[in-house]
Amino acid sequence: MPSFREYYRTLYLTFGYPLNERTAVSPRVLAAAEKRLGVRIPAALRDYYLVAGRERRFGACHNRLLAPQEWRIDKHRLIFMEENQCVVWWGVSTRNPKSQDPPISQGVNDEPITWVREHRRCSVFLAVMFHYQAVSGGFRFCAAADAGDGPNYDLVEHGWTYYGEVNSLMAFSRPNQVVCLMPAMLPFMDKMTVSVLAGAKTNGDLQAIADDLGLTFQ
Repeated sequence: MPSFREYYRTLYLTFGYPLNERTAVSPRVLAAAEKRLGVRIPAALRDYYLVAGRERRFGACHNRLLAPQEWRIDKHRLIFMEENQCVVWWGVSTRNPKSQDPPISQGVNDEPITWVREHRRCSVFLAVMFHYQAVSGGFRFCAAADAGDGPNYDLVEHGWTYYGEVNSLMAFSRPNQVVCLMPAMLPFMDKMTVSVLAGAKTNGDLQAIADDLGLTFQ
């Protein structure tokens, strides 16, 4: 994929909040970060910042996307996002300067930071993460429900686009609506269930998700 920008623009257009010049970070700012850190920013991350690096509705509602001035390097990983309680960081690998879409790792905020791979492709991680951000306060209307073994219909067959999976969390979206499916163990029971996390631009959009999936949101 020579450019990831249209991929990210399509994602936000589906959310109902198109990107524009105000959401973009200047190439000069990214060049300054590269010079300060002495690394090449991978294309998948660079392109995100070039179109959505200053977007705040989904970029700071839960976990926080860091400004390039806040970036730092640890063990060949460029740290670009922090968890909402500052317990963990996310960093993209800079080990291979030729890689356009390198792996993402999660690191525990400690000294030294302990890194574990989160996903093999930066672009997929970002797409799934911002779906999770959408259902975690990015959208005005958010809700959750227990779906037992999972929704009773195939989301893709009903117009949802599947963006990927990170740590068992699967991300889907269609215009003005986002659904994340997350398996969880029921307390005191040796049984798995699927949590449905939903977000929508309007209350009507949220209710449409509940109706389609046959769920009652909390």
